[in-house]
Amino acid sequence: MHRLTEAIERRCDGEEVGATVRWLSERAEDAARSVKEWALQGVIDRAVTRYLGRRRGRDWRRVLSPWPCPRCGPRLGSELRRNGHYRRQPLTTEGVITLRIPQLVCRGCDKSVPFRHPLLPRRKRLWLDLDQQVLLLYLEGCSYRAAKRLIERHCRSAVGLMTIWRSLQTTARGRHAPAGRLPARYLGLDEVYHKVRGERRWFLSLRAQDALGGQHWIGSVLSSDRNQEAWETALVELGISRYNPPFAVISDGDQAIESAVAMTLPGVRQQRCTWHLKHNAAEWIGERYRRAEHAGQRAGLMAAVHVIVDAPDLEQRAHSLRRPGTGLPLAREGTRRCPRPDPSQRR
Repeated sequence: MHRLTEAIERRCDGEEVGATVRWLSERAEDAARSVKEWALQGVIDRAVTRYLGRRRGRDWRRVLSPWPCPRCGPRLGSELRRNGHYRRQPLTTEGVITLRIPQLVCRGCDKSVPFRHPLLPRRKRLWLDLDQQVLLLYLEGCSYRAAKRLIERHCRSAVGLMTIWRSLQTTARGRHAPAGRLPARYLGLDEVYHKVRGERRWFLSLRAQDALGGQHWIGSVLSSDRNQEAWETALVELGISRYNPPFAVISDGDQAIESAVAMTLPGVRQQRCTWHLKHNAAEWIGERYRRAEHAGQRAGLMAAVHVIVDAPDLEQRAHSLRRPGTGLPLAREGTRRCPRPDPSQRR
């Protein structure tokens, strides 16, 4: 560490700040690669020692090993022996690492037994961290060529297009294990207009929110219509019943959505989206107070709308609807400045 700091100081004294940053980043990647290589080699050696015992001596283990013989079948640790090792060089995000993979032999038939480990898939050049990196690049919209270029620049090693393709296909065929989430407390439903080959289509989309405010997409269904039947089909296809009611469904007040929810999820509480309430109120106010001199009235009325819609409880909301009280100065001042406009002055 002392030599590292001295090298950094020498480069900084020479006013090579940019080169110093790049050099330090390369040294950090080299250190990470060395740690990853050391850790994986330790995992391999411990796995072999666990079932076969120490390298020297007769510390044989009479436990079933995870490496069956192709000819004899499942083998105990005492029925296998070491026969040297071979080198394997997987490519990680920090670069190429070198591992010593043990060669095992069955004591009964002298046939080679392949060594397997979950962290070292067979016949794969890219290690698991690069598989995840390829998947992230693909999800961000990168093509195979762009992913190849970015990975080669980061790993400082050549990678083929077919290697990138095989990595993505292997990940796609793997077992889907989504991260655990808290139970959904609210489900938001809305449609998104889209055109497919010039024809009108709608994405019927669902988004969930848990009690802590975390949000995630449930999914979308492409539909040629947005009526009640289309929404019922979307709710069934997305498996909305697995979210374990009771929860609240939030929408913009569309009759098709509310009817579909009532039919598909009977008894579930339905609420209106506050954004749509404020948006509709803003349009209503804008239609009636269009002139430039009405800017103060528009601002005051929208302040009252925000206070009413964002009220912390139903009692305060009902009180603010009856009469803006002393605790709501924005609504009181806004409504006080908002006389009803003369219809003859409308444009």
